[in-house]
Amino acid sequence: MRIQGTIIAHDSNERTIQIDYRKRRHTIYFQRATYNKYHRFLDNGFHIALDAKIIAKKRGKQLTATHVLKISKPRPYGTKTLYSFASMRDETRKFINSLDTKLFLDFEMSMHPYKKNPRFTQEIIQAGYILEDREGNIIKEYSAYIKPTRHKTLSRRTTKFLDLTQEDVDQGIGFLTFYNEFKTLLETYRPAIIVWGKNDHLALKDSYKVNKVRSLGRLTRFVNLLKLHKNVFNYKDDIGLKTAYEMYGNNLKTQRHDALEDAYMTKRVFDGFKASLNR
Repeated sequence: MRIQGTIIAHDSNERTIQIDYRKRRHTIYFQRATYNKYHRFLDNGFHIALDAKIIAKKRGKQLTATHVLKISKPRPYGTKTLYSFASMRDETRKFINSLDTKLFLDFEMSMHPYKKNPRFTQEIIQAGYILEDREGNIIKEYSAYIKPTRHKTLSRRTTKFLDLTQEDVDQGIGFLTFYNEFKTLLETYRPAIIVWGKNDHLALKDSYKVNKVRSLGRLTRFVNLLKLHKNVFNYKDDIGLKTAYEMYGNNLKTQRHDALEDAYMTKRVFDGFKASLNR
């Protein structure tokens, strides 16, 4: 159901607001992720429009916010919009359309052994990327296995989950070789780096420390495609790359967890997302 009205009360401990709508006072509950996103706008006297549904809880049925449409603040001379789903989507469309050279990037990382080792450090062991220009023409494709620096032998968990072997990694390049090639690419093209989720970004940051090299942060501009999907489609939870890939009409029986294949999947998801925003 769609509800709109002025916020009469706001309880940050219970994550609830009260608004008057159609001559009734409604108490609306926010799940934690939704509350964290909008709590700074939930002041008394502000106007809110949202979708909500009744969800059964231990304490009984509860009216729960599912989608916030708009929050505005009354002023003596009109209202000030604090949040608008429509404008957020439009801003996302403009941002996506503004991107010039793009680098679709994916890393595969070594994984903890089944028996946890507190001294274990996750490392990049495969890199794959696709570099394309503004018109979508592919400039370069790249795929390489990378020898780990600290833990030379891969855990059985790693080789079971990923589409690679110990021999693949043993015959791979050193991290410093990848680092120098990647640095040259970033300096030459200055691309927006499109990734699915934040793991690849974090893995790259950690790799600088592990290998004692200078951070390339000044050259990297990451775009988290998963986060953009969650904002635009109002997803409460993360979705996998395979799910997003199939959402845009692509078929994939099994995800191999190969870095270049995942980079291609990220590109296809980006293309589908961009098309949906421009419809």
